[in-house]
This record gives sequence, C-alpha cells and structure tokens, in this order.
Amino acid sequence: MAAHGAHHGTDHEHGKMDITSHKALFSGFLKTTEWSCVMLAMLLGLTVFAFAMGLGWWTGLIVWLVIGVAAGFLMGLGGAWWAFVIGSTVLLAIGGAITMGIQALT
Repeated sequence: MAAHGAHHGTDHEHGKMDITSHKALFSGFLKTTEWSCVMLAMLLGLTVFAFAMGLGWWTGLIVWLVIGVAAGFLMGLGGAWWAFVIGSTVLLAIGGAITMGIQALT
C-alpha cells in the first residue's frame, strides 16, 4: 500500500486543479434553486390569497407581484428576473381579465 499523499505517477498537485467549470455549474445550480424557491413562494401567495382565502384574483396577483419585487431587490436578482416578474404579471393580469369577461357573459 502506498503512503498517504503519494502521486502514483501523475502530475497532479493538490489544490492546483482548474475548477472554473465546477464553480460555474454550482453557481447555476444555486441560481436555479433560488429562482425556484421564490417562484414557488409567489405561486403559493397567489393561490392562497385568491382561492383559499377567497380574496379574489387581483389581490392574489398583487401578492404575487409584491413577493417578486421584494425578492428581486432583497436577493439582488438580475434583469432576467425582472423580465420574468413583469412578463408573468402581465400574462396573469390578461388571464384574469379574460376570465372575468367570460364570467360576465355567462
């Protein structure tokens, strides 16, 4: 059995390995986890206020927006986050307006 720390014929030096790709992968994993957790909180807020508490779609949408904006500022999320928050809020508002229009016709 070889002694601890023996190189076994390789040119490897402990602490000298290039790990830039590992760092990038882990950073992406953390960003994905961060976004997923915040989006889950936004969705939970929307559904709880709109359906479980019965306060209506628009109240739930306001909660969605408040959580998204607060997370964007507090967590320092970038431009893609703001595009998601604005885009999803607009789409949810359009969906809510269409649903209310259909309900008014029936």
